[in-house]
Amino acid sequence: MIALGEIVGTHGVGGLLRFHPYSDASAALAAIRTVFLSRPPEGDPRALSLLSAQPHGRIVRLKLAGIDSIEAAEAFVGTVLSAAEADLPAPAPGEFYAYRLEGLEVVTVQGGRLGTIARLFPTGSNDVLVVRDGAREYLIPVIADVIRAIDLDAGRVVIEPIAGLLE
Repeated sequence: MIALGEIVGTHGVGGLLRFHPYSDASAALAAIRTVFLSRPPEGDPRALSLLSAQPHGRIVRLKLAGIDSIEAAEAFVGTVLSAAEADLPAPAPGEFYAYRLEGLEVVTVQGGRLGTIARLFPTGSNDVLVVRDGAREYLIPVIADVIRAIDLDAGRVVIEPIAGLLE
């Protein structure tokens, strides 16, 4: 299961949900028919049919089967929306899903090991990799000046640190 974002509110009285995607999920949502909603950390996922997904600014309005009133929709606010990895559309050549970076080793072009990618988060202008090595944490911007290679098969990301990045 791949977490795509969170249900952050309701929209109107007919059961629409306001969904905040973790990244651009519009292509994925167009291809997905079944989504899973869960309340972390303990919640078992509940499978629901995705009837429609309409982008609306930074959120997406979702219509899910069986949620037909504001009262029914309110029960899902705060849940995480996930999809089965097999249901996601194949990325275009040279592209990949950001979740695939988690766990990859990060090294510098000189060969120094920084740690492994714990997560990735968007900032608006670019994404940022959170790289951890024990208690040490680095925030690495995903920009062309820093990221030199991403090799999913080898399980590593090569960076060229800019001044002050690793201090």
